[in-house]
Amino acid sequence: MRSRLLIPVLALSGTAALSWAREPAPQSAPVSAKPATAAPSTAAPTAPAKPAARTPAPAASAASPAAQATQPTTASAPASTSTAVPTAPAAPASPAAPAAPVRYRVPTSEAPRHIIAGGKGRATLLLNPSTGATAASVTLLELQPGAEVPEHTHDTSAEILYIEEGTAEMAVSGEKLRVGKGDAVYIPAGAKHSARVSPGPTFKAVQVYAGPGPEQRFTQGPRENAPHGR
Repeated sequence: MRSRLLIPVLALSGTAALSWAREPAPQSAPVSAKPATAAPSTAAPTAPAKPAARTPAPAASAASPAAQATQPTTASAPASTSTAVPTAPAAPASPAAPAAPVRYRVPTSEAPRHIIAGGKGRATLLLNPSTGATAASVTLLELQPGAEVPEHTHDTSAEILYIEEGTAEMAVSGEKLRVGKGDAVYIPAGAKHSARVSPGPTFKAVQVYAGPGPEQRFTQGPRENAPHGR
């Protein structure tokens, strides 16, 4: 009876022994082979990379030639449909004043005469642009003794004097001159000059300006005769 019970026990023990022999026993890891725990990193955290800047899409006008070729072309409106307001025509320029007719002979009795030098002289305007003389002017000067002509200049006109009668003290460009009957005086354009009539007869001189213009200052004085003697 005991032998029958031992037979199954031995069979089970053999089976267990065979199973133990087939499966290797688990090996315990040695202490020295224990993996070391990684130390916490002290490095500063890396900032997240910024996304790359996005290049703006090219404008419609800068599209590639191929893209432009695929776009439909809009036909321009015909010129007849334009709504632009027509421009008014410019007003014609006013015509220049006609030049005075040339008078080849001007009698002294017909020339305008003006009071000058504070009532101590007269200027008779013989030739000037009003008589058609555009290159030069001729004036007859008459100055009483003691009459003065203050220092002045004519920037664009030269002055010529021919003394018919009387004497005067003059200064031209700082040079003092004593002029009298029969003398001719030349005053360049821009030169400072002045005059004072000496005691004696009335100072008379023919004055020429090349070109004309300065003689018009004489017209600021009172008119002594009617225009052209009429």
